[in-house]
Amino acid sequence: MNTNHKTNSKPRGFILLEVILALALFSMISVGITGALKQIGESAFTSGEELRVQRKLESWMTRYSKADFNDQEFRDALPIEEVAGEIFGEVPEADEMGVNYYAIVEELEEMYTVRDTEDQQAEIKLNNMYRVRIEAIWGDRDNPMERVAETIRYASLYQNR
Repeated sequence: MNTNHKTNSKPRGFILLEVILALALFSMISVGITGALKQIGESAFTSGEELRVQRKLESWMTRYSKADFNDQEFRDALPIEEVAGEIFGEVPEADEMGVNYYAIVEELEEMYTVRDTEDQQAEIKLNNMYRVRIEAIWGDRDNPMERVAETIRYASLYQNR
């Protein structure tokens, strides 16, 4: 009686190949996940940085937009040089994040007018109107980041505090 036993065993080389392929697949997945986590971290850092700049920008905007531009105490308290039409100057040094803030206040002359109710052809100048613009600039010299806040206000609005 002749019995041939055929064993159904895989050659050992194929097992080694399967192990190598499994390790390669695991490595590619690990590298992909690491890259994704790095991008998420960078995105979160950038978002946090921009949020801090935005909050400080709003703070400076509030401070300048409520200012009495004719009040010498206010002008002495803030880093400003001239009142209307020129850059007030930058904050003396960059903040802890390396952001420079600039405040620009200019008087609006004839841009904003209203019609007189009695004579529809006559226009009345709105005196003491100012444009307040605060700029924040930070980042690398090659790729600077910039955020701007701007408002228009009536100069006498906050004088009766």
